[in-house]
Amino acid sequence: MIFKIITIFLIVFSTLVSFGQQTGESIQYKRYEGSIGNDINVTANIIRLFEKLSGNYQYSYLEENGEMYYGKTIEVSGEIDKNKATRLKEFGRDEFTFNGKMEDDIFTGTWHAPDNKKVPFMMKEYYPKGSMEFEVYYLRSEGKLNQQEAKSPVAEIELTLLFPEQAYFDPKIIDSVRQIITNGFFGADFKLSAPDSMLISFEEEYLDNYVKQNKNWHASGTSFNWEKSLAMSVIYNSSYLLCLEYLRYAYAGGSHGMTNISYNIVQLDKGKLLTYSDVFVQEADSALSVLLTKQLREDYKIPEEVTLKQAGFFVADVEPNDNIYIDGNGIGFLFNSYEIAPYSQGTTNIFLEYKQIQHLVKMGTPVYEMSHR
Repeated sequence: MIFKIITIFLIVFSTLVSFGQQTGESIQYKRYEGSIGNDINVTANIIRLFEKLSGNYQYSYLEENGEMYYGKTIEVSGEIDKNKATRLKEFGRDEFTFNGKMEDDIFTGTWHAPDNKKVPFMMKEYYPKGSMEFEVYYLRSEGKLNQQEAKSPVAEIELTLLFPEQAYFDPKIIDSVRQIITNGFFGADFKLSAPDSMLISFEEEYLDNYVKQNKNWHASGTSFNWEKSLAMSVIYNSSYLLCLEYLRYAYAGGSHGMTNISYNIVQLDKGKLLTYSDVFVQEADSALSVLLTKQLREDYKIPEEVTLKQAGFFVADVEPNDNIYIDGNGIGFLFNSYEIAPYSQGTTNIFLEYKQIQHLVKMGTPVYEMSHR
């Protein structure tokens, strides 16, 4: 594994950078497929950063009527120790869901169901045709505003970037996905280059901007500590559909920081970014608004006699936005803070199953094929 600890001394301030590239076990992305017990199929996307694990899994099983049931994508986080002992916890649960061992390309152990039933599971790293392998690049940095002062304010930045490997895809498709990720992670004006070079350039620009904007911090008396983090994760990676999530957090003074979540959906057989208008038919807006409003009411248990505004939302009806994600079960709409609800409520995530929106999905993409299987 190539792992570097770099100490960079700049003219204005000093910064300590931890930089890692996935070529070994400590920093990596893996796509797993396997089973829980004898009847449940499971697919997982797991990112490892040293001893920390994060990602998601989705399960499916054959119902009595012969149809395949696809569950929602479930977020997990956990840890792995030096002996490969691994524990993963579902978001919202106190106990660990997966207890086992993650070694080489195998993840095996015991799955703890919500009803306390314990079932063996086994998953293996696997990238079937229509899925994509990724390398993980990681950078963490701290920079003083004034290196001459022991109590100087500090800016922190942490970046976790996923970049595709060449694998068996057409190089043109790989290049297209790399450009999509560069735009989504760094911004549309950022020049595509080697991943490690882009991370360092982004970090240097951030810390330089921190110093320029806080030259008069002595006169203010307020805190000038800054924080910024940007992390990618894989939501879906199958059937020539790739869904990537970008989680951003920034604090530059004030009462609280801001979190923002966005997505890219990529059609992998063409290397094409799929937007809202690529996924849904032209006349879908009004029908989606009805479905989203109804689903929001169900999710938040809002009675029909109570308006959404009375329930604390900014809107009377939910209009679809273009911040969408997909998995094997449906399409989600993510509304960040202040879009349709106050900061105190956080993000609003409304998920519609394919069976609810089949008639609204545009033909000609893998999304349509998946929604009609």
